[in-house]
Amino acid sequence: MNFEEANNIPGMIELVEREMLFNQAREISLLETDCVVEFGSFFGRSTNCIAQGLSVNPKYSSNCFFYTYDSFECDLDGWFAPHVYAYATNANVLHLIKVENKKVNFEKVFKHYLNSYIRSNIVVSIKSELHDSQAPNSTIALMHIDSPKYYEEFKFILYRFFPKTKIGSIIIFQDFFYHWSGSLILIIAILVKKGFVYVDQSAASSLVGKILKIPTMNDILELDLMMQNYDESHKHFDFIIEECSKIELDRKEQFLPRLTLAKIQWLYSNEKFDDARKTMDDYLKRGNTFSREVTYDFLEIFANGFSIRKLFEKDHD
Repeated sequence: MNFEEANNIPGMIELVEREMLFNQAREISLLETDCVVEFGSFFGRSTNCIAQGLSVNPKYSSNCFFYTYDSFECDLDGWFAPHVYAYATNANVLHLIKVENKKVNFEKVFKHYLNSYIRSNIVVSIKSELHDSQAPNSTIALMHIDSPKYYEEFKFILYRFFPKTKIGSIIIFQDFFYHWSGSLILIIAILVKKGFVYVDQSAASSLVGKILKIPTMNDILELDLMMQNYDESHKHFDFIIEECSKIELDRKEQFLPRLTLAKIQWLYSNEKFDDARKTMDDYLKRGNTFSREVTYDFLEIFANGFSIRKLFEKDHD
């Protein structure tokens, strides 16, 4: 892997995640009718790692396209704009950022860094909000999901893209171990519990899974009903925390407690205040502690009033 090429692209994914994405793309079994999909490309660091892996995969052919989906926009006053400006400034690509009608557009940054892969037809960039995104006709062999942090948006991927996977497809949930990903963690927990997805490794905040069973539309409707049952759905946090504790996690002491933080954040934002308090109390009674990193995550939750949903919605209006 050309680490310098990937490292030169500003982005949030860690070195261990870059290596993981490259290795997964290099090693997946591909048919000529398969494709690869990514949601949330940002400036293209993760895209580059996957594209590099595909380019050295012996099963890769010119008919196997890598589709990337991103709105490449955020609101000037939303949650994401400060990150866009910070990364663009540090990389000296601020001149490629366009602002119009209070929308910050960073598509030119992505194309600047991924130009060679776009021109060689490995990467097919699709500018689209999630609710407008449509699945390709090809079977999805690998899917990297780094866009929605909420089930409300993940639902579009679940309904339209998961039925296009195959047994053995690799699904990478970026930002799974993230304190703002509560409802996303819940649906992944249900997918695992119901036997649709098997998870066996992590890299930083990313959880790597494999499709065991392709969900039908009836399955997806049932999953959706389970998510709407707020009185029961929060119990799936405990299931996925237990499942993740069984596998070899990257920096377990830092990332596993984030699932408990996400549970507390989700309960509090859904006005289940007593359940949120009990979750914290039970966690501490079991002798668990919070590392410095996790404590900072908790302070961020407090600082934002236990929800960044309004800022997120502003970014995607």
